[in-house]
Amino acid sequence: MPECTCAVALPIYNEAANLGALLTMLSREPEIETVIGVDDHSTDDSFEILRAAQGRDSKIVALQNPERSGQLAAWILAARSARTDVIAFVDADAIPDRGAIASLVRTIESDPTVVAASGRVVPDRVSGRWPAARFRASILHRVRALGYPKEAIIGRFFAVRRTWFIDSITRPDIIANDAYVGALAARAKLAVRYVPEAVCRFVEANSAFDFAAQRQRADAGYAQLQTLGVLREEDGPRFREYVLALVVEGLRDPIGAIAWIALQLRSRSLRAYRPSGRDVGAWEVQATTKRSIE
Repeated sequence: MPECTCAVALPIYNEAANLGALLTMLSREPEIETVIGVDDHSTDDSFEILRAAQGRDSKIVALQNPERSGQLAAWILAARSARTDVIAFVDADAIPDRGAIASLVRTIESDPTVVAASGRVVPDRVSGRWPAARFRASILHRVRALGYPKEAIIGRFFAVRRTWFIDSITRPDIIANDAYVGALAARAKLAVRYVPEAVCRFVEANSAFDFAAQRQRADAGYAQLQTLGVLREEDGPRFREYVLALVVEGLRDPIGAIAWIALQLRSRSLRAYRPSGRDVGAWEVQATTKRSIE
């Protein structure tokens, strides 16, 4: 028997290129009891791939949001459908390293004060954006390794105590999902642990437009949480630590730094993401052009 057991939640929207490989990998991990895929009404073959996998493997459960509802609604549906004490969330455009999910689960189970554990995300080699993706991931890792903000959660790859999540996460319309979960944990004085050895490889945006959509969506998400009173301006990374991460990683990887700066400048000239109205929580769905992990 494995040391720990958990369920895995996969929010899915147009990820047919990567979904089959991810489901195969997850089904082979002994600590995973159930893999719960929640399709958000994909326009490609994602849901068909998920249902076919369910027919072949009793570990896999295929669900679908009642309507196009966003990632957080998929997280909530999966959490309510799971039976284990801990549930891990993995984006469908990512591939965790072997044993990475078990590391997150063990971190939570070993300490009752830890409500969630977040792993390290590493960009896979995709298109010409790889140097910029590598540099951005290095910055985020260094900031989190410095220990601030301690409640930071990486939305692509984290695990959480399921009962706390179900009781605490009540709004499915939040844009910045990971910041929302982390902020609620901080308000409850519960710990979130960063586990750098738990590595998950993800598909980075491969165009300035997609990069701009991600950055602008994050900006809108943080503004929404501040409007709701969930997040304060001082809850973000300290400016001093962010600058230190930029300088250190820039010296280590000057090519990546130049590529990252160029992508930042280009993305700021693009209007790639627009909230669909003045109401807090409203947003436009963005298509993705990300490639699969090979």
